[in-house]
Amino acid sequence: MPKLQIRNLWYLVLIFLLSINLVNALTINEINYNPEGDDNNHEYIELSLEEPLNLTNYTIQDLSSQDSLTLLQYIPESNYALIVEEGFDYTNLNCSIYSVGATIGNNLNNDEDFILIKNLESTILDAIHYFSSWGGNNNGYSICKIPDKNGLWQECGKTPCLANSQISAIDYNIIINEFLPDPEGNDSSIMPEGEFIELYNKEDYDIDLEGFYFKDQANHKLIISDTTTLDSQKIKEDSYLVIYANGLYGFLNNEGLEKIQFFDSNDNLIDEVSYSGSEEGVSWSLIEEVWQESKPSPNEDNPLPETVNPAKIKIEQIYLGSDDKAKFGDLITLKLLINKGNSTKESVQLYIQDKNNEKISKTTKTNIIKKYTDYLITLPIQIIPNCNSKIPDGKYEIIAEGLDLEESEKIEISGNNPDLCEEVKQKCPSLECEKTESATLNVQSENLLNPISSETTGKLIFESKEIKTKRMAIYFFSLLLVLVIIQKSFETWKK
Repeated sequence: MPKLQIRNLWYLVLIFLLSINLVNALTINEINYNPEGDDNNHEYIELSLEEPLNLTNYTIQDLSSQDSLTLLQYIPESNYALIVEEGFDYTNLNCSIYSVGATIGNNLNNDEDFILIKNLESTILDAIHYFSSWGGNNNGYSICKIPDKNGLWQECGKTPCLANSQISAIDYNIIINEFLPDPEGNDSSIMPEGEFIELYNKEDYDIDLEGFYFKDQANHKLIISDTTTLDSQKIKEDSYLVIYANGLYGFLNNEGLEKIQFFDSNDNLIDEVSYSGSEEGVSWSLIEEVWQESKPSPNEDNPLPETVNPAKIKIEQIYLGSDDKAKFGDLITLKLLINKGNSTKESVQLYIQDKNNEKISKTTKTNIIKKYTDYLITLPIQIIPNCNSKIPDGKYEIIAEGLDLEESEKIEISGNNPDLCEEVKQKCPSLECEKTESATLNVQSENLLNPISSETTGKLIFESKEIKTKRMAIYFFSLLLVLVIIQKSFETWKK
């Protein structure tokens, strides 16, 4: 049996025998056994402490040798301690630091190694036998004990003096799922208003994202912390986490090309997305692997493809007046519920038509500007007068159309509004008076009544007040023009 295998076997037996008295005052939490480049002065072992503890003169041991710990920096408020080599740069690390001289043991082996931590009484506090197959082998990562995965050891981002709840960037299964670049109102509003980015965790365990961050194309940095999340920086398994810009001015552009990049706390790129332009109040959402504009849905599933464009037009109520009936010539009103959804169109129009699709009303139009907003509006429709009773009483269809949608509802129209028609008598030869058909007021394509024809004869006819007003306006204008000419002529004569 090879010598190394024999030694490994003895160490396993030793650990088993001593594990009966194993004290859990501390645990080995992270090992950086083969840093990228030169290992010298870069290897470290992180310990997690149950309570503040001075480890001076404690012993660390590997397969070849053992060393005593010498205190370099003591931070009793921290629950972590770092065992490092001589010359290790621990600037800005907020935990207790211990040195073991030039190397940890006989250097930490890159293939596999044993590590034991013993107290002043030589009691084993923790032990680990690691292998390069776990990861962290000359690739910029460590191996960590992941508490959210029942203490499983695996490759992780380097987190000296910090909690280990994340795996290596290449294995992160967290994606950017939705973002809102141009919220309604002020983009820099305080959360839960303003711009946001939503992440989705596809893993089956929770991950602490404190210190992770986003960058936009202008290198603005949005850090995940308790000031940018509502409840926690931890993203639950199979769940969402919304990160708010929370007043960070100009983070996401509303116009032109923009890029969002998502990094872990060690500057490893996890995910990124680019987009071009945005509309106020409209999110970009990842729907069946395709980025689409949709209604904002923070902390919720993104809408299904068939509901991405929830444009709707609905006739809520028809107001027919006190008698609850409609007459020709009436001005009626409708209450409509309209939502533009994701439509690029804006115009909605109302009119009434007969069974031959001929309009018997004027057309009322309105524009809907904002997407994904419910509008409850009341609009009028003017039914044309039926002064000569040429249009039959009966059921007619109100049409509300636009946004590539159409809604309709039938109403009964009977009788005529007497206030809109006036009797007009004209003298004429008796033979001409029999030509009654020429006096009919036809309904034109624009739903306007034609003026009375010059062939109209002396029989009793009806003329709408609208037509009469237009006719009288022409007479008034002609009279005014004559008076102006007379005045100008008088002024010329005086000169």
